[in-house]
Amino acid sequence: MLSKNYSLVVIFFLLLPIYLIPQTADGSLIDCNLAYTTTSSKLINEYSAEDFYVLGLCEYQSNNYIKAYDHFISAKSLGFADKKVLHKFIAECRKKITNLSENELPILESNNQLEVNNYKHKVQVYLLNIIFIFIAISGLITSALLIFKHRTEKSNMFLGFFLIVTSLTLIELVFYWQDFFSYTPNVPIYRVLFFLIAPSLYLYLKTKHTETFPARKEIIFHYVPFFIVLLFLIVLYNLHDTNNMLLNGMDWAMNSNWVKAIHLSAYLVLIIADFEKINKHIARGFKNWMLTLIVFIAILTIFIVARATFEHIYVFDYISKYFIAVYLILFIVALEILMIIQPNIILDTIQIQEANKPKNKYKNSSLTANMTISVKAQVLDSLNIDKIYLDNTLTLTKLANKINVDRYSLSQVINQELKKNFYELINDHRIEEAVRIIKTKPTIQVVDLIYECGFNNKVSFYKAFKKRMHMTPKEFIEKKDK
Repeated sequence: MLSKNYSLVVIFFLLLPIYLIPQTADGSLIDCNLAYTTTSSKLINEYSAEDFYVLGLCEYQSNNYIKAYDHFISAKSLGFADKKVLHKFIAECRKKITNLSENELPILESNNQLEVNNYKHKVQVYLLNIIFIFIAISGLITSALLIFKHRTEKSNMFLGFFLIVTSLTLIELVFYWQDFFSYTPNVPIYRVLFFLIAPSLYLYLKTKHTETFPARKEIIFHYVPFFIVLLFLIVLYNLHDTNNMLLNGMDWAMNSNWVKAIHLSAYLVLIIADFEKINKHIARGFKNWMLTLIVFIAILTIFIVARATFEHIYVFDYISKYFIAVYLILFIVALEILMIIQPNIILDTIQIQEANKPKNKYKNSSLTANMTISVKAQVLDSLNIDKIYLDNTLTLTKLANKINVDRYSLSQVINQELKKNFYELINDHRIEEAVRIIKTKPTIQVVDLIYECGFNNKVSFYKAFKKRMHMTPKEFIEKKDK
């Protein structure tokens, strides 16, 4: 019995050196001397994710935990395949490093330029990620304003959904990039959220220039890809059968950049076709905004196609994510600036010019002659007595709700009876109010005049004033004083 136990002990000590030799992710043994020799013949920017992982294992085995940690992080940034094993080593290195005393921590040598550059790079990444988080949070706040404060214009709800998706995508990317979050999902949520981007923008633009909200079936139809991918995610990661062809196909479809590129391209075609129908019938400001969104989706499509084409290059995959993140950041900032400078372009319904509308537009209208007279009287009372035009958040829907009529009938009465569209009618009264204010308050500043007569930004006020008075507000005031 003793002899048998002795034999087991001998076998254990004979096999112990094998277990101490570092292994790759697939369990094969590593020759660290060969690894150091192989990598020394390369430039550091030529190292693959596997190279960094192997070097990290060797440094870990030598108890050089800080160097091992840096190598493992580099392997992660280049998209090392076995993320579970990699993050296990990263976590172990963190524990080991925090247990080191100050005397054991290495001092950064002044002549080690590589270490210095790596440190600077990390600081830059941290600052960039802080900016990403800050703008993503501002995007969520803006989306809340669109969905709740400006919900009277239904199109704003879809723009709000778009902002929520892009903001959450940015936040998740920061979680993925920052090491201290240890965020390594099998499938990032932003890959599922991606299928909400194009449909939300399409429905926003379509609802913006029509007087009817999309039917429930139409909305569900456009969001079906999102729900399918979400279902795939739930099923796929609760069934761990790697030999199942259906599950493998689902996994490919959910992660394929080519599928995403086709999805974006389809909506790009739909939006361009929709734009072509109304291009000649809308004001320049709305036209430019629609073109901006078309260009946004076109560039995003190019990014995704490039990622699909060069997805085998780890460095490109990593860098392209940063480019897309920066692109989304710039778009959110531009959108928020436009909401301050020209809120009517973003928030209001696109008005189709009356001259280009078909003559039989209202042929199926249910409005009777008496109803038309009643609605017209209520509109004029709201304007002349209540001065509703002084409300700088006034929209067609808001006025319709006030006089208890549907917006379609209200639009018909304004167009047919008052021979104007809604915004022309409101701006006419606002400019008349501005002229009255100037006559009673000759010393009033233009900046105060803008808000007193119902406008909410300088650009819209100047444009409307000059169109009706054929001079700027300042010129009108100076002419009156003479």
